Amino acid sequence: MATSLLNLLLMEVAAIVSIVLLSLLVVLSSYRRRAGHPALRLFVWAASTLFLPLVSYAVSAAAKWDAARVPLLLAWTVFLQILRNTVDTARSSSLTIDSTGGSSGSSKFRPSVEQLARMGWVAFLIISSGGNAGSPQLTGVLLWLWVLSLVKLIHRLVAAELAKNSFAVGLNAYLISDYMKQLYGQQEDLLPHGEEDSMPPYLVMGEEKLHIEARPRGYRIGQTSLSIDAGHVVTVDRIWRLSSTGDSLLASYPQIKDLCLSFSLFKLQLRRFLGCPLAEVGSRRALAFVQDGLLGAGSSPERAFRVIETELSFLADLLYSKLTSFYASGWWFPVLNSTLVLATWMSCLAAGGAIVHDMTNRGTALAVDYNQLRSYLQNHDTIFHAIVGLDMLVTVSFIIAIVFTEGWEIANYVRSDWIKVATLCEYARRPSWRKSPWTRRKLGRVLRFKAVQRWDDRFGQSSVLQPRMCYCGCVSRHVDRIAKTSVAVPAWVKSAIVTTLRTNQGSLVNGVLSLRRNGVADKLVWACRIGAGGADDGIGGDETSISEQILVWHVATRLLEIKRSDQGAHGSSDNVDADGGHEVVATHLSRYCAYLVAMKPELLPDHPAWTEELYEGVVEEATRVLARCAGPLVRYERLATCLGGSTNQALRKASKLGRQLAEEVGNEELVWKVLAEFWAELIVFLAPSENVTAHAKSLRRGGVESAKIYEHSLQPYLHVR
Repeated sequence: MATSLLNLLLMEVAAIVSIVLLSLLVVLSSYRRRAGHPALRLFVWAASTLFLPLVSYAVSAAAKWDAARVPLLLAWTVFLQILRNTVDTARSSSLTIDSTGGSSGSSKFRPSVEQLARMGWVAFLIISSGGNAGSPQLTGVLLWLWVLSLVKLIHRLVAAELAKNSFAVGLNAYLISDYMKQLYGQQEDLLPHGEEDSMPPYLVMGEEKLHIEARPRGYRIGQTSLSIDAGHVVTVDRIWRLSSTGDSLLASYPQIKDLCLSFSLFKLQLRRFLGCPLAEVGSRRALAFVQDGLLGAGSSPERAFRVIETELSFLADLLYSKLTSFYASGWWFPVLNSTLVLATWMSCLAAGGAIVHDMTNRGTALAVDYNQLRSYLQNHDTIFHAIVGLDMLVTVSFIIAIVFTEGWEIANYVRSDWIKVATLCEYARRPSWRKSPWTRRKLGRVLRFKAVQRWDDRFGQSSVLQPRMCYCGCVSRHVDRIAKTSVAVPAWVKSAIVTTLRTNQGSLVNGVLSLRRNGVADKLVWACRIGAGGADDGIGGDETSISEQILVWHVATRLLEIKRSDQGAHGSSDNVDADGGHEVVATHLSRYCAYLVAMKPELLPDHPAWTEELYEGVVEEATRVLARCAGPLVRYERLATCLGGSTNQALRKASKLGRQLAEEVGNEELVWKVLAEFWAELIVFLAPSENVTAHAKSLRRGGVESAKIYEHSLQPYLHVR
């Protein structure tokens, strides 16, 4: 009996841990960056995976154990399986991006088979336990719960398969690609005057209902259904025209227009992740849309970033959640899913009632087990009641967790931006809705919901010139990765990036244009032509290195920052606080680019192996230099001199650049203006990247690389660098 109690106690602890972690993971799945933490995934997997073998062992050993409480263990196993299925489907992706930029559905099948195998084993345990499974009422309810769980699993697998093979989700990127090819295939010079400045007819929803013809080189969409404001298809320009008529619903919720624009841009961006051609690259119509629409004079930087932020949120949902299955399957999927959830709630309560019935009625297997336990404990009623209370706690916790997680899943869908876009598109299709004040009031309640999933508007920060005890290659890189910091993207940074996009008219240059605009190109342009392994003048290399350019300018910016802090400490400068905006832009983007070199070299144009080797050499030498210059404060002159005598070429170049900025450019205000505009131009230059797999992983983290991903999303509208 003692061994039996110990084993059952272990299973109760495992059950409680599984309940807490699985419920936590369902909630955190709404916040992509936190749900993807590997430590959390490991604990959840371990707790919930070990519980099933423990129960299997207990059921198989029930003949040898006294007071094994098999009916209770089987009920917990069924409850745990329901929770596991909810978590697995909540965190399943609609498609997988492979390393070549294509999509793959193979990885979606393995978890489904694993779920079916676990459910099959649970059914075997219930059936094979025979009389030990409890009263017929409890056994029947458990089998019914198992059937409901199986139906829900099959229902979601069918919905996912329909989504994967539909023009609304799985094939949408290919359809959109051919549509854009068809849209931009006409001669731009023949467009009516002013049309290139209007909102383009980018697809929002309903394209799967169009007349689609498969051709040898792709799909072709019939033009008749796109030429009028009628039918199922909804485009961005149709929403804008509806808004221009003074529609009261759109006037009450003006941000909904941008939500539809974000949804359309998300569909366009998805082509990049699936390797589809971008027909609008280099088109003046596409550039005019960005310059005059998204980044126009009447649009604030915050609005532009909010549109892109929502676009990336849609993209992350497609890659890492099942919301797309809800959306692609029409209204029948959420209705049927809600019915199954309601049936699960009622069945769980019925199971709880059946468990209480078996515990309190003599003659049932569970009551016999408790009588044997009470006899073994003799007069220790306190211990007996504590064990019974723990059993009830686990049972009630399972039921509450199931009700909560299933309800959270529905609330997550109802409050999502997906249903807002679908609702507004349906509103645009139906004139009767637009004429009904009652309908507009009801739709307004839906549009007022705030989405549960929010994008984390932050970016990583790192510095080469930070004190370290020592630097030991890859080991220290992992330490830096654990100790990394991130900050909110300042409004000044957003404004600087938007200004650069407007000023450069879509051109991608690594900082040279900003130097020319400020009249310092003749002095500093060498630092934009740094060659890999080149001489200190920056021209000796066979090929340019963006990673080395980033590190050189980063260290130089850090030197100027130290110089400014020295002047502020001694009161020797009257302009320390003259223009803090430029300094904020320069320092934040400098540290962010250093973070990309240190932690995310795969997001940069250079080869990751080269970037990692370069960074390790620079940081290792910088650590030694800082150790030699150690003191109460690191002074600018002393540090610049030490870096100038360093054995590392990148640090010598940085020292030279820092002195030129401090001594040859002019006043301090101009220095920080030069640096701010340089870094803003460089971050735009870094936007295009062919490594879509790395960007997809960054989307899952939800914000640490946000500035780089924001710019990456505008690549179709930028010129090739």
